[in-house]
Amino acid sequence: MHAPFLASRLFFFVPVSMSKAPLTQRQNRAYDFIETYLERHQKPPTLQEIGDALDISSTNGVYKLLRKLEKKGWIEREKHKARSIQLTDQEQDQLGMGGGPPSLPIVSHTPSEQPERLRDRPVSTLSVDYQLLRDARNPDDCLLGRAGDDGMNEAGINKGDLLLIEEVEWDDLENRTLVAVLLQDQLLPREFEFANRKIHLRPAAPHYAEETFSPTDSDYYVIGRVLGLIRSL
Repeated sequence: MHAPFLASRLFFFVPVSMSKAPLTQRQNRAYDFIETYLERHQKPPTLQEIGDALDISSTNGVYKLLRKLEKKGWIEREKHKARSIQLTDQEQDQLGMGGGPPSLPIVSHTPSEQPERLRDRPVSTLSVDYQLLRDARNPDDCLLGRAGDDGMNEAGINKGDLLLIEEVEWDDLENRTLVAVLLQDQLLPREFEFANRKIHLRPAAPHYAEETFSPTDSDYYVIGRVLGLIRSL
């Protein structure tokens, strides 16, 4: 998938902020674990807890991984404290919440086997310009969700970008449509294709793997097509 394909489909609203370096797949797993742990426990995980979750046997290995996340601008830490990790980009960031209709939900972490919960407990809401919804079949079916990895980085979508998504059943989508999917509890942008009775979800970044599923598999859920994105730089 190439950047021009996306450029013809997406709208960009770009407030001024701090850019971050893209994450590898392993670094992304670490970040997502930290983010989920903070949501559930209201405190950061320890090095041991991160190591146990990611099958890293030594705390030194976890320390090096956190150093990479910190260097790339995704987390901050205080030295000599066991639970000192803070995310530099929370869901409630500087995106100008409110200000005009329509107001769309920003969805929180949702398991792929429970897609009905997508709108139940949104992290927040964001009012968007009607122009961003001009390609939607039904604006009431639109919502917002953060890209959970850098799998489409080479096509112009970065981890943390706020995706404007229209909910559409997978069998109503055309091949090569840019979609948002739940892979377990991650929300990811991918290129969609249905072939040989399988759903193929293709990343643009070469170091991310293509995912292939049966239409009845509960490990994934296609939310719908991506209409645009809102990015903090």
